[in-house]
Amino acid sequence: MLKIGTIEIKQPYVMAPIAGYTDSPYRRIVRSTGAGLVYTELISAEALVRGNKKTKMLMEHTPEEKPVAVQLLGNNIDTLVRASQIARDGGADIIDLNLGCPARNVVANGSGAALLKKPELLREILIEMRKAITIPFTVKTRIGWDEVSKNVLQVVDIANENGVDAIAIHLRTKTQGFKKGIDMQSLIDAVKISRIPVIGNGDILSPLDAKSMIDQSGCAGVMIGRGAIGNPWLFQMIVDYLQKGTYVLPALSTIRDIMIKHIRMMSAFYGEQKGIKLFRKHLVHYSKGGPVSPLTGAKYSSDFRAAAVTMEGLEPLIHLIDSFFDRFLEAGNV
Repeated sequence: MLKIGTIEIKQPYVMAPIAGYTDSPYRRIVRSTGAGLVYTELISAEALVRGNKKTKMLMEHTPEEKPVAVQLLGNNIDTLVRASQIARDGGADIIDLNLGCPARNVVANGSGAALLKKPELLREILIEMRKAITIPFTVKTRIGWDEVSKNVLQVVDIANENGVDAIAIHLRTKTQGFKKGIDMQSLIDAVKISRIPVIGNGDILSPLDAKSMIDQSGCAGVMIGRGAIGNPWLFQMIVDYLQKGTYVLPALSTIRDIMIKHIRMMSAFYGEQKGIKLFRKHLVHYSKGGPVSPLTGAKYSSDFRAAAVTMEGLEPLIHLIDSFFDRFLEAGNV
């Protein structure tokens, strides 16, 4: 069990915030497949304070998603304080501050991973945000700006000293981006000195990866990002593996049902036309790699994607998905 402030999370396997993906429909999908905690997409504190409608929509959530962490991005103390209060009043269970986004436009503005270069400003931000809210407060960070300025242990100390309830650590530097390879030793060292729960993040693509990170570091939980896109059943496989020592890949019928459930949710949440358009990027991930391609064949999966991304109506798209899977279900690949 993972405890963040007053919130107890039975399954300490967390869906990372990913811009363009972790919206309300996808959060509901991964909660139904074993994720114990979900995050909103990255939310600009400044846009939220200005009342931007699209930004406010990023915070919308349903009871099935709870607990929900709202992740804020910014570097202005007053703006972050006001945004955290708005998020709290909007039903957030946890407020999270982003210290890890490596996007060029974000760090150029002094936000995201750029805050790792200004530990004193970070300290002031944490102090004031903690004063402003009583609900659980967390941070998500990288291990440093680059290989010669890894200061994650300093960030852990600052978080420990200033009322933060948990810290998630992506085991790469800002300059590393998402290149292959994570620094497990940084997580091991952080867990040793931290008085608050530490959540490990980076390169968790299988249940074995999750178990290895927990076993090596002693971290309180793991956060899964890109490995869960198009692969939401990864959470259930992790739960099964860590509880029972074994797991199975989902059946094609299960994948089909999740895809159809997901597109119906997106159509209801955004409206049919927009929901279908936004679902296309998920569809590509669902049907590429994982347990799908080995059973259906890469060529047929490619043809399916090419047809699916041109579909405009909800029911025709669902019919296409059904037809794609029926061909193999009838052959006994259930």
